[in-house]
Amino acid sequence: MVRLLLTLVLYFFLHRINAQAPSARRWSSNGISGLKSYNRKEKQPNFLVLRAGLTQFYGELYEQDMHGMAGVGAGRWVNKNWALKFEYTAGKLGGQEASFFNTYFINTYNTFELHAQWDLTRQFSHFEPGDLHLNAYAGLGLMIFNANAFDLTDGRMLRFTGSKLSARNPLFLRWGKPRGAPGIRNTHEGILPLGICSEYHFLNHWKLIFDFRFYFIRTDKADATSGMRLSNPEESESYSDTPNDKFSYISAGLGFQF
Repeated sequence: MVRLLLTLVLYFFLHRINAQAPSARRWSSNGISGLKSYNRKEKQPNFLVLRAGLTQFYGELYEQDMHGMAGVGAGRWVNKNWALKFEYTAGKLGGQEASFFNTYFINTYNTFELHAQWDLTRQFSHFEPGDLHLNAYAGLGLMIFNANAFDLTDGRMLRFTGSKLSARNPLFLRWGKPRGAPGIRNTHEGILPLGICSEYHFLNHWKLIFDFRFYFIRTDKADATSGMRLSNPEESESYSDTPNDKFSYISAGLGFQF
């Protein structure tokens, strides 16, 4: 499903680029040539974003169960090619694996993210671009989550990420003596978000946004299931081919630029 949606977005983007005759391009300060303007400052540098979509998980419990997510963001174009944006998202992850673990899981999460966004259309177009833009972005973030794993046969809870005995790991370390008071409910882990999005400016201030984002998570317990051999975790031995969990989402959204 994700591949199909990405194909449709790419087709729509290429179709629009193909259909944009020179007369349909935005006005350029270079005159009738239509070449990109020498002025690289964005007239409406600030923007707000609201989005919703579906998540997909990649880990030990890899059989898919897509769940919903929503997010808000704000940012500013430093120039016409580059922007910085801050985003908050909230949603759920899910999945299962029957043959070995006989388990399904539910993960409720929040993320706080900082991205650098690159407008590929403006960067590589010789002309002042039209209403459709393709962007790529990458950043850093924090994921706050709580995950529980359940038996597929009788629904009993088998594993969880937070309890009365849980405490924080030492700063920047994955293993070691816990620090702080026990009893944490939510796990905090670093994430690396990467993504690509298309934006269609249909009004002066408004744009439609289609986004695909992929996350690398600095943990193997986002599905409350680890492939690490707990007898010797520091050696990073694993019987799983997913020592770090990952997930993605595809979303549609609305942006306001001012």
